[in-house]
Amino acid sequence: MKKKVFRIIKLLIISVVFIQLSVSAQTPKYFIISGKILSDSEMFQSITVEIKKNNQPAIVSQIPTTRRFRLELAYNSEYQLTFNQNGYLTKTIIVNTEIPSEVMQRENKFPNFLMAVKLEKEICVEENTIAPNSVQHICYSPEKDIFSKLPTIFDIEYVEQNSLSIGQNSKLSENGSKSQSYQIF
Repeated sequence: MKKKVFRIIKLLIISVVFIQLSVSAQTPKYFIISGKILSDSEMFQSITVEIKKNNQPAIVSQIPTTRRFRLELAYNSEYQLTFNQNGYLTKTIIVNTEIPSEVMQRENKFPNFLMAVKLEKEICVEENTIAPNSVQHICYSPEKDIFSKLPTIFDIEYVEQNSLSIGQNSKLSENGSKSQSYQIF
């Protein structure tokens, strides 16, 4: 009798754990960024991303030779992503994954955020290095109910100068199945 009760309890525990795992698998716990690095360098050079969460010590990760990366960022946090490559300007992007509690409670299926990080070569003039590195931001937009890039003054100037080429270059095929828009940083 004790063995039978023990087996039933064991079966109940396993069932509860299984149900909990399937429920948690259905609700996304992370804001996912799928990205790639764009640079003038034809040869692969060491590219790293330094990730700081809520101003805690950074984690440094190597970007693979494919120059593609995927980040899973916990919601309701702030991240500082700093991309580095020797001979190129450092690019910093602040990602605020904070979302309202009512959005978090519903079944939110935010699409992967597609990011293309363009690294620019350092330009040296005499003794000074010109480094027009502005910090860029990604955050939740309640109006659009998605995460989006906050525009900067540089984005506006770039759009005015290259309005035709942006439309052509911002659509890139992903997995050969459909065209998706990459946000260029």
